[in-house]
Amino acid sequence: MKHIKKIVSAILVLGLVFSLAACSSGSSGGNGTKKTLTVSVDSANSAYAEFVNSIKGKFEKENNVKVKIVKKPMLDQLTALTLDGPAGKAPDVMLAPYDRVGGLGQQGQLLEVDKGMLSFLSDKGQRQVEFDKKYYGVPLTIEALVLYYNKDLVKTAPKTFKDLEALAKDKRFAFKSEAGKNTGFLAKWTDFYFAYGLYAGYGGYVFGNNDTNPKDIGLNNEGSVEAVTYATHWFQKVWPKGMQDVKAAGNFVTNQFVKGKAGAVIDGPWQAAVYKKSKINYGVAKIPTLPNGQEYKPFAGGKAWVASSYTKNPSLAKKWLAYATNATNAYKFYTDANEIPINLDAQAKVNSSKDELAKAVIKQYDSSVPMPNIPEVAEVWTTMEPAMFNAASGKKTPKQTLDDAVSSLHKTIKQKYKDK
Repeated sequence: MKHIKKIVSAILVLGLVFSLAACSSGSSGGNGTKKTLTVSVDSANSAYAEFVNSIKGKFEKENNVKVKIVKKPMLDQLTALTLDGPAGKAPDVMLAPYDRVGGLGQQGQLLEVDKGMLSFLSDKGQRQVEFDKKYYGVPLTIEALVLYYNKDLVKTAPKTFKDLEALAKDKRFAFKSEAGKNTGFLAKWTDFYFAYGLYAGYGGYVFGNNDTNPKDIGLNNEGSVEAVTYATHWFQKVWPKGMQDVKAAGNFVTNQFVKGKAGAVIDGPWQAAVYKKSKINYGVAKIPTLPNGQEYKPFAGGKAWVASSYTKNPSLAKKWLAYATNATNAYKFYTDANEIPINLDAQAKVNSSKDELAKAVIKQYDSSVPMPNIPEVAEVWTTMEPAMFNAASGKKTPKQTLDDAVSSLHKTIKQKYKDK
């Protein structure tokens, strides 16, 4: 009987040993298996995975961890957090556009980070990942609209909108199928994202208190009305009627520029690839000063590294956020993915290069405005989209169209966000 008890005891001890060994499989160091940090990258851009592969070795060695890369469309990955997180299927860290960070943070999908992790950023940079005085990621890149100009047709970059108005009187850019119309300068102002720099330059704003108060909407104030009034001059007196088409205006702008029929256009850094392919001899510059002497103030965009709130390794996830955004790796991301760093030390290296586009974006970012990241901003895009058309087509005066749009915004926000 004693012999049987000893055997049973031995089996129990061995079972305990194996059980402890199994439990230690998620730990780093010792005899256990290394922890795994899952990094999700956008499957649409192979440069992202290549970047993570190129920097992960040092991180793995310093933290005794295995970095696992998964590929999925970036926005799909963020949307899936709601279900994948509780199910234990979400990655630990991923990239997110700034305008998605605040909403995901509010919903509890993202891990909050210490403000100290953002000490290398300006106030504007910190605002990109802030919601309700909390921070939900570490910024990596910047993005802003810029001015492209055809160097074969426009010898020096326009500095003011008066320069652009002069282009619009140049007979070389006369639009042959519509008498009196001109394509010397074009901008897709029927798209609120593109037009916002005009609103903000004249004193308009989306929400009050640094875009955190949805009860205060500044898109029909005196400055906004002045901005849209100026835009209607271009739509009604200068541009072909196709520029009023909300859906097709973007393609019209691109086609006119690549065919050498537009001297200058406002567009995003992503458009450079299209222009390169067309072999246009183009230059890139900061968007010219507005007629009121103020800067054109487009939305400031970009991406941040964020961590899932469901991660089982929060401290390790935060280490990755800090590591992947340091000056060395931010610059590496620029060389690999051609996306401009927000890190000032990395930016200094970019500014010393011959990259005209990157340097123009960096200059433009200084006068840009962080995109609102509260949930209510989702209503702004659809409500403001027809506003410019209504004014441009003459259906309503600029004041009427903006008053109506803002009134509609207030009603929609009140209905959809009753708890706010």
